[in-house]
Amino acid sequence: MNLGEPPPPAPRKLPRSYVKRIRWTENIATLVGLGFTGIGLLMGVPMLVNKLWLPALAPGFFLLGGVSMFRYGWKTAAGRLRAFRLGKAVEGRIERVSMDTTQQINGRHPHRVVYHFPIGDHWHEGEIITFDSTASRRNSGQPVWVLYNEADPTENAIYPPLS
Repeated sequence: MNLGEPPPPAPRKLPRSYVKRIRWTENIATLVGLGFTGIGLLMGVPMLVNKLWLPALAPGFFLLGGVSMFRYGWKTAAGRLRAFRLGKAVEGRIERVSMDTTQQINGRHPHRVVYHFPIGDHWHEGEIITFDSTASRRNSGQPVWVLYNEADPTENAIYPPLS
C-alpha cells in the first residue's frame, strides 16, 4: 500500500454514519458506561425512594463507574473526531500491527495498529484498535497520512480511517 492522496483541507465533513460509529456503536467504553449507569439507576432509585441509604451505596458505585466510563469513551471519540475534522495532515509511518488478544467480540480479536508521526523535531505515537480486515495488510514502515490536533497531538487518527 502506498501513501495515497492527501486528506482534503480542514474543516472536513464527516459522514453521519461514521460519527455515529465512532461515538456509539464501536465505542465499547460509551456502551458499557451507559449499561452500568442504567443498572445503577434501576437499582439505586428504588432504594433511595424507600430510604435504604446504606444498601444504596452498591448501586451508587455502578452509577459512578458507569458515568466515568461513559465520559472517558465520549472524550476519546470527541478527540478522534476533532482530529478528522480539523486536524493537520502529516506523513507518518506504521510502527507495528498486531492482534489484540485482550479483547474479543463474536469470536474475533481486533488489530492494534501503532503508528508514529512527526511534529517539529519530535516523533509522536498514535494507536488505533480496529476490526477492519485491511489492517492486517499494513506493514511496519508503511507510510500513512496522520491527522492530528495541533493543540493536543494525542488527538490523532490515520487517514483514510480504519473502521
